[in-house]
Amino acid sequence: MCGKRRFTLAHECAHQILFQMESEESQQKCRESYSERRSYSLRDLKSREDWNEWQANALGAALLMPQAEIKRAMWLFAQCRTLISYEGRFSYADKLALSLLCQALGVSKSAAVIRLRQLGYLEERPYAEFVDPLEVWA
Repeated sequence: MCGKRRFTLAHECAHQILFQMESEESQQKCRESYSERRSYSLRDLKSREDWNEWQANALGAALLMPQAEIKRAMWLFAQCRTLISYEGRFSYADKLALSLLCQALGVSKSAAVIRLRQLGYLEERPYAEFVDPLEVWA
């Protein structure tokens, strides 16, 4: 199963887990918060759902990529060093480490980058600092 689909499933499972953790009163308020007779603007829906989506993303990522597994994968594939993202571009060694981590955990690059950032295994730098030692100029 592809990484994106696995993350989507984990995200949706996280919604269910989080909803079940809510009190009965909170669950009822959630059910009643949307009227079938009212039209909601995209802004209304977005502001109401942002927190729920953030929570589901965070829990979904933690389910697929537990901290201990990320630590182990970083030890195996990156020798415990922090990966560096130059505005989304990686050196050859970091790209290889990220690719191996994604394969091992069965996740997409996007999901892995977000989780690595959350856990402090990813450093962000401006693209202007990017130097690829394998790049040859003629």
